[in-house]
Amino acid sequence: MSEVPISDGLEGFPHPRECRTVIGHSEAEREFLNSFNSGRFHHAWLITGLKGIGKSSFAYRAARFLLSQEGSGGGLFGPPETLDTPQDHPLEALLQAGSHPQLSVLRRRYDEKGKKLFKVIRIDDVRSLSSFFGLKPEGGGWRVVIVDSIDEMNISAANAFLKILEEPPEQTVFLMLSHRPAGLLPTIRSRCRMLPLQPLKNDKVRDVLKPFAEDISPEQMDILITLSEGSPGKALLLQQAGGADVFQSILQLFQSYPDFDPAKLHGLADNAAKKDGEALYRVLTELFPWWLSRLVRTVSTQFEQTECLPDEQACMARLVNHRPVAFWVDIWEKSNHLVERADSINLDKKQVVLDLFLSTTR
Repeated sequence: MSEVPISDGLEGFPHPRECRTVIGHSEAEREFLNSFNSGRFHHAWLITGLKGIGKSSFAYRAARFLLSQEGSGGGLFGPPETLDTPQDHPLEALLQAGSHPQLSVLRRRYDEKGKKLFKVIRIDDVRSLSSFFGLKPEGGGWRVVIVDSIDEMNISAANAFLKILEEPPEQTVFLMLSHRPAGLLPTIRSRCRMLPLQPLKNDKVRDVLKPFAEDISPEQMDILITLSEGSPGKALLLQQAGGADVFQSILQLFQSYPDFDPAKLHGLADNAAKKDGEALYRVLTELFPWWLSRLVRTVSTQFEQTECLPDEQACMARLVNHRPVAFWVDIWEKSNHLVERADSINLDKKQVVLDLFLSTTR
């Protein structure tokens, strides 16, 4: 029997609760710890940032720390200086099994009837927290609720959750993850302390990817790091979907702009339209407009603020020598619109890919 899919993990990679160290977010960790040690610890934390930069891993690290503490700060040897916890702490086995009685994770659930994950966190999911709050924490310790992600709550669930934040249970800390905090209810944001996590530097992304890089060439690693824009999670998803190869295909096609090699272009479009080509199609339609936006940003700063990949700068220069920047801005807008329209009315995938490239020559 196959395992039920979960909404807060990346298939094929360790779940964030298994991550005992978080790379690249020492400043956020310091802010969280200083608040804990101050005696004025906030009960609701809104952890924000791009998808895949480590928000969930940070939340589990913070939860692990809180669940290992007694009371509201300090300790036998003074205030803690790090969120580290002993690997052999009794809580670890419970945490890894997802059965710690003082930790609740609110996420999209699996729909047994539809055999897929629900698209949103529903009001019933929020109401299910009442039984969790009915249990008194052992030894005066903390209860922790991780919400991954609060962006995925529908309006009814968000309003029900707001009522909990307005009258929070004692000794309970909420760690809410958000990729788009501006879209949340203002009343929810106003009751939270914001903890923004920044995109990682390239060397930090490389450090995160290193354990999974056995089959990745140095050239592909450089491409994945560039495409990630500071998000190791995005890099891992692109790795699974062959993102480095797709990006190289895009560059190779544009190397001869305004002429495209018909065999290469139709070959790429055919592969994206195959029954097993969904992943290729998705990554291609994501990277095409993304690279056009990168082209515009890079050229606008005269190549001074962007570290280009091999052959990338020459390719960009070729494109802007043939067409002005304003043209590429227009193509970027049209390509985004085409991809959105293709999804909404199920356009032919091969024709979508062909139109993306051929629109640049009209």
